[in-house]
Amino acid sequence: MKFLPPEPPVDLYNEGFGSSDILGRKKTSKALTNLLERIDDPLVLALNGEWGTGKSYFLKRWVGAHTIENNSSSTVVYFDAFANDYLSDPLPALVSALSERVPSQKKVLIGNVMNAAIKLAKPLTRIGLAVATTGMSEAAGAISSTAINAVGGESTKAIEAFWKKETGRRTAMEEFQKALMALAEPKHTDETGSTLVFVIDELDRCRPDYALEVLEVIKHCFSVPHVHFVLGVNISALENSVVARYGENIDAKSYLKKFIQVTLELPSTIGDAHNRKQTSLEYLAHLIKEMGIPEHIAESLKSRLQLVLAVNNISLREIGQIVSSLTLASPKVLTTASARAGDFEGRVDLMIDLVVTKITFPEMFSKFLNASVTPKDLEAYINATRTSILEKIENDYTPSTILK
Repeated sequence: MKFLPPEPPVDLYNEGFGSSDILGRKKTSKALTNLLERIDDPLVLALNGEWGTGKSYFLKRWVGAHTIENNSSSTVVYFDAFANDYLSDPLPALVSALSERVPSQKKVLIGNVMNAAIKLAKPLTRIGLAVATTGMSEAAGAISSTAINAVGGESTKAIEAFWKKETGRRTAMEEFQKALMALAEPKHTDETGSTLVFVIDELDRCRPDYALEVLEVIKHCFSVPHVHFVLGVNISALENSVVARYGENIDAKSYLKKFIQVTLELPSTIGDAHNRKQTSLEYLAHLIKEMGIPEHIAESLKSRLQLVLAVNNISLREIGQIVSSLTLASPKVLTTASARAGDFEGRVDLMIDLVVTKITFPEMFSKFLNASVTPKDLEAYINATRTSILEKIENDYTPSTILK
């Protein structure tokens, strides 16, 4: 029996979903590729989901599937934002990651992009951001303040230096975007690797300043035709980053809409309308088999999770934590003969209930331990309404006395 859920390593760019498509996500992979292939304008797409829903695993598989299984000729760049958030400026890291993926015949073009990026890899002006978040008047006020403070003998030189610096930044930005367009523009003689697709993963785990800096660099530097971004992100967490940076009065949802045009989510079910299954239960079945969970525990776990999942969301990560916790049970519990001795079988079911509740709903777990659970709590937790309790089970009705 294993303790940790199996997480096979992914060979980035060199393998897709293949035969390991446990959650049936090849269809989603193909749909994402088709969307990016038919759009010429710059597109920023967010793959949204709570932590533990499998976004990173999907994206790591997709960067290979995009080319190998979906037959795209785009250049795909996978960028782990969380692994790079010790930096103050994400632009050099993004360009460096791009340079490693560009086909050899385009080394001159990527060289031009890198040379232009060097001029931008300095603190960028925040005037544009001030206009977007606080309004033109406040931005104008900030500039006026700069000018007023400079009036001290060297005012003329200071103002000239300010505008010269701004002109230089604008010229550098134009040079960068022009070089990027040349790299990404499809040619009749060579379309391989032209369209660029950046996959930015773990953005919501970054410190707020860096996460929003990535969005700003994407919008202001990379907004050219045939350059797309796919963000693996928890939108709610990213909204919290916006609030942390700009205060509670900002409309975080509207702010993020300035950067993200399309939002998608991974499907929670597998199969068609006639054979639909929950991805959580499919993943559970996979873990039970791979981790060697005894049948008597597995069957009880499946039935209980199915009940709870009917009205609650449980992430794939939480499914893994539940199964791992059950492997720590005593040998007596894990042995079928011991579990069925006397009334011990009922205790196994109780243990499973407590483990599931502790990991997924800690507040309910405390109520179970304190025997303070109310009928309303159960109704919310497992949809234990009066109608469902009185449903016919094997030609008999549940005794109504339990409702008193």
